[in-house]
Amino acid sequence: MQFFREGRTGKGMSGADESKAAIGGDGLAGQLYASLESMPDAFILLDAGWRFTYVNAQAEVLLQRGRSELLGRIIWEEFPERPERIARREFTRVIETGGSTTFELDFQPTGIRLEVRAFSSQGGVAIYFRDITERHGTQETMRLLQSAISRLKDVVIITQAGPIADGPPIVFVNEAFTTMTGYTPVEVLGKTLRFLHGPKTDPGELMRGRDLLMRGRSARTEIINYTKDGREIWVEGEMSPLLNDDGVVTHIVVVARDITERKHADFLLKESTERFRIVAQATADVVWDWNLVDDTMWWSDGMRSVFGYGPEQRSPTSESWTMALHPDDQARVLAGIHAVIDGGGEIWADEYRFFRADGSCAQVTDRGSVIRDQEGRPMRMVGSMVDVTAQRELEAQLRQSQRLEAVGQLTGGVAHDFNNLLTVILSNAELLETSLAGNDQLHMLAEMTRLAAERGAELTSRLLSFSRRQALDPQPVDVRALANSMDQLLRRALGEQVEIRIVSNGDVWDALIDALQLESALLNLCINARDAMPGGGTLTVEVSNVALDAEAGSPAGDFVILSVCDTGAGMDENTRARVFEPFFTTKEVGKGSGLGLSMVYGFITQSKGRIAIESELGKGTCVKLYLPRSREARRTEGVVVNEAAATGRERILLVEDDDLLRAQVGGELQNLGYRVVSARSGAEALYMLREGEVFDLLFTDVVMAGMSGSQLSALAHEIAPDMPVLYTSGHPETMMDDEGYLAPGVTLLRKPYRRRELAAKLRDVLGAAALRREG
Repeated sequence: MQFFREGRTGKGMSGADESKAAIGGDGLAGQLYASLESMPDAFILLDAGWRFTYVNAQAEVLLQRGRSELLGRIIWEEFPERPERIARREFTRVIETGGSTTFELDFQPTGIRLEVRAFSSQGGVAIYFRDITERHGTQETMRLLQSAISRLKDVVIITQAGPIADGPPIVFVNEAFTTMTGYTPVEVLGKTLRFLHGPKTDPGELMRGRDLLMRGRSARTEIINYTKDGREIWVEGEMSPLLNDDGVVTHIVVVARDITERKHADFLLKESTERFRIVAQATADVVWDWNLVDDTMWWSDGMRSVFGYGPEQRSPTSESWTMALHPDDQARVLAGIHAVIDGGGEIWADEYRFFRADGSCAQVTDRGSVIRDQEGRPMRMVGSMVDVTAQRELEAQLRQSQRLEAVGQLTGGVAHDFNNLLTVILSNAELLETSLAGNDQLHMLAEMTRLAAERGAELTSRLLSFSRRQALDPQPVDVRALANSMDQLLRRALGEQVEIRIVSNGDVWDALIDALQLESALLNLCINARDAMPGGGTLTVEVSNVALDAEAGSPAGDFVILSVCDTGAGMDENTRARVFEPFFTTKEVGKGSGLGLSMVYGFITQSKGRIAIESELGKGTCVKLYLPRSREARRTEGVVVNEAAATGRERILLVEDDDLLRAQVGGELQNLGYRVVSARSGAEALYMLREGEVFDLLFTDVVMAGMSGSQLSALAHEIAPDMPVLYTSGHPETMMDDEGYLAPGVTLLRKPYRRRELAAKLRDVLGAAALRREG
């Protein structure tokens, strides 16, 4: 037993005085102290913190340490011992259970054998011990002699006791000796064992054994001996002294066996183990080796570098792996691995979630091979774990991108024709509303028609936004001002049961974003938050700045965070994973289209931003929009005072391949005072221009059969270079650049549009053209 370190004694007291004070001092306690001091056994007291509180005189002798050195100090610091060794284990058990224990151990500092008895005492432990070295030596000798008799396959050699240094002569060998060495008893009796030694015999190992024997102790050695024919053999020998009744060593008994094969196997195992560890360190995977017999596990250094677990953070058993499994995966994974182990299988593989040391969760693939003995019993399992979190995230992004593409293709085909129809319906509904102002019943029907057309237009816009095919017009936007300007709108939309807080942190940067789309996105998020709080709650809209590092698919940079947080029901993990899917909704049928969050996702992604959602059941949801910072100067827009539709007298070339829409828009333009010439195709429009017709503006659809609006514009400018162009489309993707923004120099009127929007956009384009001519 190797123990302990240093501590403190009481100030102004000798070691004996302090020990006496620990017992009690006077009276009966004093008599107890005197008895303990005079008893032949060593005696010590330890408190619950393992500190010496009493050491008697015999303990000082056996420990070879004065009580003044030990009192107040911790036993394991004064005499260091690993927790798994017998003394520490047994003392701990006594303190924890309140019982007692008896055991023997070798006290290495003095080389003696001790018998130890320990009892629970007032939260600590009382320990008696005595020197049983002599008795133990006798018992060990008897054991070895009995073993020599019973284990006839082992080599038994008996020599005289001395002189040990010169090599005592041999007086007996058994038949196993002849089998192992080739020497007969006649050839060796009277000789020393040195004739078996040779060049590779370790003299240090021989010296260690002799030193122990000279102290009357047994010795175990492993050395290389040489047979009669010169072969090297590894021999494990146990040498024990035989004592007579007077305690004098008379003979030495050597029990030996040939361990050459075992040594060779150990060498191969060590070499294989070293090679295995080198390979494990060289790979990026986390390699593991599970001893299925004693449930111990070895992990490669990847356990620290990949998941953050150092040796001190994990137990040596499989529990360190089991406890890091995600609770939702644990039963399935354990059932799968034990089905392979117990069912005679060889290969196990699975994918599951695994907690890192910092509490985050990784997605891992794991694969292991079962190693069995000759009877098919599972002995070990060796395998490797791979962190595939990033790979799975990229795969999820790819699937999301594919869904976006599928919806985009669907909406792209529908949006053009649908928006053409909506433009006709919306425009005519507006005209009817104006003309039927005196007829309440018919006016109401016209208003209902207009509202239905607007809802259809909003649905189409959401589909285009989700699929990132909505043409954006990003401008420097004061997000804080935008959020504050929507305060009254939000209060009306959300109702009195929802408390709304709009806060900002410090000086918030401008964001480069499409303001109208951002307003729509914010309103969507707030309505979703309201629906998650049917009984009322708090909605917090917060604006702040942040600088982010690069992530998969997202560059590093400065962002303005617009977050919408509620105190509602929250979402579970499965729902949270699907919130951005198109048409996915948790609302009742008819209560939601499932396009709100997906529209926000598409808009933010197309705007080069990021979106994150945090939610927990019962604790609410927080959606964070990361908007790219703008470094441009904010533009000042004029305030529209007169809301009446602007009119004009200019001559306009209208190009539209949809007959119904061409007739409707032509009439609308004439009502606004313009002179209109209509063409059903790009080719017809070019013919008019080549014939010398002069127009103040080309108003053309983008998507047309035969020739697109952009192709028509390019050819028309070869004839009339200064003629301004106003494009219109319900499917604006063809007018977008690679980043999803309107191409430079393009003015687009999105379908469906209202009469006032048409009139304003015409005046903008014609006015800008006039300024260019004057400049």
